[in-house]
Amino acid sequence: MPPLNQPMYYVQDVPVQYLHLSKALRVLGLCPAVWGVYAHLVQAHRVGSRNARALDSMTSSALDYYVGVLWCLLGGLWSFWLTNSLIRRWFVHYDPRPAIIRLFTLGTIYWFSVMFFVSYFGDDEPIWPWMVICAILAVVQTVQILHFRVKRHYKLEANEKPRRDSRSLIYRTVLIPGGVVSFLTMVILLHQNNMRPSTAEALATGGASSISITSDTKLVIAAAQIQVLIIILSSWTPKAFQRRQEIRNTSLKLAPPASSKFAYTYKFILGEAPSSHARNTMGAKISDEIQRYDDVLLLSVSDAQQDRSHKVFKALDWSNKFKFDFLCKTDDDVFVRWDTVSKELMDQGPSHYYWRGLAFWNMEPMPTSDTRIKQDALGIHPPFVANTFYVLSRDIVTLLAYPGPRIFAEHEDVSIGVWLHPFNIKPKHDRRIQQWDVCEDDMIAKHFGDTFKPIESMQDMYRNIVEGSPLCSGFRQERCAPCYSCAGRSSHWKDHGIECDSVQGIMHTKAADDLEGGLTVDIKDAMPPLANNPQWIIPGILSDTSSIFSDTEDWARLHWAIWTTDAATTWQPRHYLAIESTFVHNPNAVLIILSNTLPSTFFADYTRQGYRIHIMPFSKDMLLQREWFFGSETQAWLRNWDEWSRKGSFFPVHLADYLRLVALYKYGGLYMDLDAIWIRAPGDAITEFIGSDVSDTDSDLAWTLDDKNTYLANGVMRFKRGRSMFRQIANSVFTVATYDPECFNCGGPKAFTTYVKTHRVSLEKNGLRILPRTALYPYNWKEITAALEKTDMAEDKVLQLEEHGIGLHLYGKVTSRKEIEDGSVVAAVLKIWALDLSPADSSNDQSSDSRLQGPKVLYYYLPSTPSATAPSDSLLAKVPGTFKGIDAVFIRGAEPSTGPVSLRKASILITVKEGLIAMDGSGAGTRRIEMDLGDAVSMGQLNLALSHLRYFSPATRAWSGTDQIVIQVEFGTMREQLDIPVVRRTNTRLV
Repeated sequence: MPPLNQPMYYVQDVPVQYLHLSKALRVLGLCPAVWGVYAHLVQAHRVGSRNARALDSMTSSALDYYVGVLWCLLGGLWSFWLTNSLIRRWFVHYDPRPAIIRLFTLGTIYWFSVMFFVSYFGDDEPIWPWMVICAILAVVQTVQILHFRVKRHYKLEANEKPRRDSRSLIYRTVLIPGGVVSFLTMVILLHQNNMRPSTAEALATGGASSISITSDTKLVIAAAQIQVLIIILSSWTPKAFQRRQEIRNTSLKLAPPASSKFAYTYKFILGEAPSSHARNTMGAKISDEIQRYDDVLLLSVSDAQQDRSHKVFKALDWSNKFKFDFLCKTDDDVFVRWDTVSKELMDQGPSHYYWRGLAFWNMEPMPTSDTRIKQDALGIHPPFVANTFYVLSRDIVTLLAYPGPRIFAEHEDVSIGVWLHPFNIKPKHDRRIQQWDVCEDDMIAKHFGDTFKPIESMQDMYRNIVEGSPLCSGFRQERCAPCYSCAGRSSHWKDHGIECDSVQGIMHTKAADDLEGGLTVDIKDAMPPLANNPQWIIPGILSDTSSIFSDTEDWARLHWAIWTTDAATTWQPRHYLAIESTFVHNPNAVLIILSNTLPSTFFADYTRQGYRIHIMPFSKDMLLQREWFFGSETQAWLRNWDEWSRKGSFFPVHLADYLRLVALYKYGGLYMDLDAIWIRAPGDAITEFIGSDVSDTDSDLAWTLDDKNTYLANGVMRFKRGRSMFRQIANSVFTVATYDPECFNCGGPKAFTTYVKTHRVSLEKNGLRILPRTALYPYNWKEITAALEKTDMAEDKVLQLEEHGIGLHLYGKVTSRKEIEDGSVVAAVLKIWALDLSPADSSNDQSSDSRLQGPKVLYYYLPSTPSATAPSDSLLAKVPGTFKGIDAVFIRGAEPSTGPVSLRKASILITVKEGLIAMDGSGAGTRRIEMDLGDAVSMGQLNLALSHLRYFSPATRAWSGTDQIVIQVEFGTMREQLDIPVVRRTNTRLV
C-alpha cells in the first residue's frame, strides 16, 4: 500500500529507465516561466534607464513588470503540477514511448502558446499575456483533476479510499495560488494608481514620459472641405515658453475661423525635459499652460536640439493617427501668415504628394548665422526644404510615418528629404518662406531666430497686417532675401555662391553649372494649337495661342524684330536696308516688328510691293492680357514694368530680351535685330540655330562657352516654338526675385550662354546648331567700326564674308552714330542687297525704276572629288547652281504707286545653252522655261519666283566647263535681260 502521507503529485509507476527523462520533462515545463521572469526583470530595469531618443515608447512602469513576474511564477507552478499529473497518468496507462511523445508534443504547444500571447500583447504589456496563460493552465488543471479523480482513473485497491477528493485538490492547486497572486496584483496596482501623480504633478516631476498616454488622446478637426493640422516645434526653455504665448497672440490669430470650407487645429510639440533643472524650473509653468490652453503635446523623445530629427519623426508618427488634408510644420520662432496659407490651401484643394517649402537642391542646409554647419555624411544630397515652414499632404505623412529603418540626419529638413528620396517626391519651391534675417512684403514665413537678435518683433509684424500696412513696414531690409530682387540692397545673395531657380529652388553655383549631369533637360514643351475660332492679334497670321505657320513646315517663314525707341530720332536708312536684305534673300518671309513707337504705316512702301511686314504694338497691359509670360513669376515681373523702368537705364534692352524669348517660345520662327544685315539666306528652313561671338573681357571667362571666351549672341537666332530653353532662361532672369536692372547682358548673351553651356550636349543632340562666329558676327563689337570705313578691299572682303557666312551684325549700340562711308565693306553690302524701296531713296529718280539684279558670272563650284557630291553643311555651305547670296537674282526699285498694293503684269523667260535650269530646285530641269505669272503680280511675288532658280551643269564629261544663261523678265513697263556666263570651278570647301 502507498504511504498515507504521499505527496500531492508523486510520480509513481514510472519505469526506472525513464526516471531521468521524466524529470527533464518537468524542468522543460518550467522553462517558459523562467524566461518570462528574466525578461520582465530586464524590462523593469530598462524602464529606469531608457533613452529618451528611443522611437519605441514604453508605457509600463517597473512595478508593472514585477507584477508580471508573479504571474510568471504562478504559470511555472501550474505547468509543473500539470506535467507531473500527466506523467503519472500516461506512464501508467500507456507504454513509455507514446507517453513521452505526447508529453513532448504538449510541451511544444505550450511553448508556442506562450510566445504567441507575449508577441500578441507586445513587450510593453507584462501582465496581460501571463494572466491569459495562467487562466488557460488553470482551466486545464481543473479539467484534468475532475476528469481523472472523479472518474477514478488512478489505480486504487478495492478497499482503498481516494487520498484526497477533487474539490479539495482544486482549492489547494488552483483557487488558492491563483487567488493569492490576483489579490497581490490588485493591491500592487491600486497602490501604484494611488501613488501616480496628477498630470500637472507628473509634468513637474517626471517630464513627459509619465503622461505620454494622455498626450495621445484622440484629436478631432472640425468637419470642412480642407482640414489642416499644424505642428509647431517648441522646447522647455523659458524663451520658448514666451514665444508660444507670442504666437498665440499674433500669428495664430490670422487663421480664419472654422467653416465648411476650412478648419484647423494646432499643437506645440515638446519632448522629454532635457535636464532636471529644466524640469524643476519649467515643469509647473508648462503644466499650467497645458491646463489653460490644451495646445501642448509632450512626446517621449529627446528635446535636445541635436535630436530634432527624432522629435519631428515622433510628431509625424503621432499626427498619422488623425484625419486631415494637409500638415503644416513650423517652429515657435517663425511668424506665419496663416491667412495667406489657409486661402492658398483652400484654392489648392486636397492634393497627392504635395510638399512645399523653401527648396534646396544638391546642397547642405544653409546656416542662419555665421556658424558653420557640420556636413552630414549621407553620401547623397537629396532635395529638401527649409525647416522654417513646410506643408505636407496627408499621403506624404503616411509615407514618412511608415515603420521601418531610417537614417536620422543632424538636421530635420535634410532627414525629410532623405526619407522622401526613395519615393522620388520632389518639393515645390516657395521663395516666400525664408530662414534668414530678411524681410520681404509678400513673405508667408518670417524667421525671428535668436541668432539674428532682431530689433523688430512678431507683434510689430502682426500690427502691420491688422493696420493694412506692408508686411515689412518698419523692418530692416538692408539684405535681400534669396530668390528675391536685390535692387537697392546692400548685398546680393549670389555673393554666397548660390543660384536660384524659380521652379527647383536654391543650389550652389557649381551645382547649377553641373545640372546636366544629374537632371534631365526638357527640350520642348507641349504648346496649344491654333484654335478653330482664334482670337487674332494679327488677323489671319497670329493668334493668342499660335500662328498659321507655327506647327507647319513653314515655321521658319515667321520673322521677328523689335523696336522700342523713338523712330524720329533713332531710325536710320541702314535699318530699312537691313529689312530689305531680309526680303532679297527670303522674299516669302512674314516679318512682325514688336514696337510701341513705330506708326502702323511706317513700312507702307514695302507692303505696297507685296512684302509682308506687320507692326504689332505692345504694352504691359497687352502682354498681360494676351498671356505673353511663362508663369506666375514672369507675370509678376511684367506687372512691375513701371518700377523696373525707373530703377535702371537698361530696361528697354531687357524688355527686348524678354520679348524675343516669349515670341519665339509661343510662336517660333527667326528673330533678327534691325541692325543685322543678311548676305545670304540660311541653306535650309529646318535647322534651329543661334550665332556665336567672342568676348575680349577676361571676366567673361567665368560664363563663356570655352577658354576662347566664345559666347552666344541672341541678335539672330531661329527656333521652333515651345523650346523649354526660353522658358527656363526667362524664369531664371525675368522674375521679381532674380531681375537685376543694372546688369546689361544678364537677359541676353550671358543668359543664353550660361544655359546652353550647362545643357549643351543634350541641346545639340536635339537639334540645336551653334554657328561659328564667321556665320553671323564676322566682326566683333570692337572691329565693326573698321567695316564702316572706306577701304580698297571692300568688294573682296564682301566676297569673303559671303563665302563663309550668312550675315553681318552692325552692333547698333556702337555704330548708330557713325557714318557708313562710301567704299566701306558695309556700304558695299547694303548696295548689293538692297531693294531700293525705302523712303530715303525716294529723292533718287533712278530708284523709282524697276531693275533686274543678278550675278555678272555664275561660278559653278564642283566638289574636289567625285564622291563628294553634296555639301557637308546644309545651313552654311553654298549649293552649286543656286542663285543665292552674291548670285541672287531679284527685281529692285519700283514704279510709283498710289494704290494699297502695286500689282503689275509679269513674265519670266529663261534659256540655257548647254545645261539645265529648274524653278523648284527638284533637279527636273529643262533648257527653256517660260512663265506667265499673270496680270496682278507684286514685286514680292516676282522675286519669290526668281529665288527658286537653280542651274544644273551638263551631265556629260565632254562639258567644256562654260555655259550661258539668259534671263528675261517683264514687270509692268520694265523689260530687263541678264546674260550670265557660267564657269566651272573646283571648290575644296565643299568636300
